[in-house]
Amino acid sequence: IDCAGECFGDAYEDDCGVCDDDASNDCGTVSIDLDGLDLVSFHALPDDNSIGLVLGSLEPYSPGALGEGNSANFVNGQWLGTSLTIDREDGYWLKVSEAVTLDVEGLPTDPATVFSLHNGSNLVSYPFVGHAPIEETVPEHAQNVIIGIIGEGESAMNTDDGWVGWLTELSGTEGYWFITSDDVDFVYNEPTFNFARTEQRAKQAIPEAYTYHQSTQQAFYYVDSAEIDGEAITAGDLVIAYNGDVVVGARYWDGSIIDVPAMGADAGEKYAGYAQSGDDISFKVLDQSTNSLIDMDVTGNAEWNNLGMNVIKLTNSIIPDEVQFGSAYPNPFNPVTMVAFSLPETMEVEIVVYDMLGRSVANLASGAFERGNHHVSWNASQSAAGIYFV
Repeated sequence: IDCAGECFGDAYEDDCGVCDDDASNDCGTVSIDLDGLDLVSFHALPDDNSIGLVLGSLEPYSPGALGEGNSANFVNGQWLGTSLTIDREDGYWLKVSEAVTLDVEGLPTDPATVFSLHNGSNLVSYPFVGHAPIEETVPEHAQNVIIGIIGEGESAMNTDDGWVGWLTELSGTEGYWFITSDDVDFVYNEPTFNFARTEQRAKQAIPEAYTYHQSTQQAFYYVDSAEIDGEAITAGDLVIAYNGDVVVGARYWDGSIIDVPAMGADAGEKYAGYAQSGDDISFKVLDQSTNSLIDMDVTGNAEWNNLGMNVIKLTNSIIPDEVQFGSAYPNPFNPVTMVAFSLPETMEVEIVVYDMLGRSVANLASGAFERGNHHVSWNASQSAAGIYFV
């Protein structure tokens, strides 16, 4: 092979300028759709892995990169921080000001790369194209010391009965927190390259009133069981996590153990009221059959800590013996708020929104409601900014 000139014989020069007869050195492309805040990794990188080269195309979008214990931001035309390279073995939170696709070309990561995890939380990459189930791609000796794996808005916990939670596969271009009980070195088992995911749990769209912002700070609550009036909730009911009256996470119940995310406070106004260490998370269930929002009592540890993983049980709170009408939440709001109310028995209910002049501007409820906890929502996108009475 004459790499000073042209390749000859069985050798060829690939798209990365490598001149040899080994197809494993062929250039790989990493393509990642970013939507503001994403937990990512790179299964291929150029030899020059400086942050300016790897993330250079993001510079018009005020980018930032946050790794395990380090960070960098693009400020005044230059990258500043403690993480000025992008490494193959690591995961990164990438922040951008608007949705954009990041394309990176480079040599694929060596499948024999050794990952060294320390006791505690490790932010790592998944070094392959495609997807693979956790129990197949992580060697058994490593699984023995991994307590759980946390991705972007989803997680998996290692239990005596196997892995539980919304996260079932590891995927190329995504980053993961591996939470371990001891130090361990391992090499991933390579996935089979059919590029097809195994059957995943359905990810339904969450109603606007219960949406929340993805944060770099996350905890997960594994709901082992949830009952209302002694009966298990049904598939399609929405379990919602609150910090005070702020929605910080939600997950649809599917009949098995689910991991309900609870987001913590990041910088920025949109994270106002999000969880901080020591806060107690509360839960409600949106009953799809009655559209009732039901307060739940928690059995287990509901205290929030970043990267925490707690197993809890939920049961509905006691029905009051008189009509109760809650405050609007969130408040202030834009444009959707909710009003909760509780009824000691089935009765006729009318809920009306009035403006400061006493004019009726919206009718939120009119009709019979059953005994229990309920809520109604108001989308005020067609109303002027101001103060209203309900």
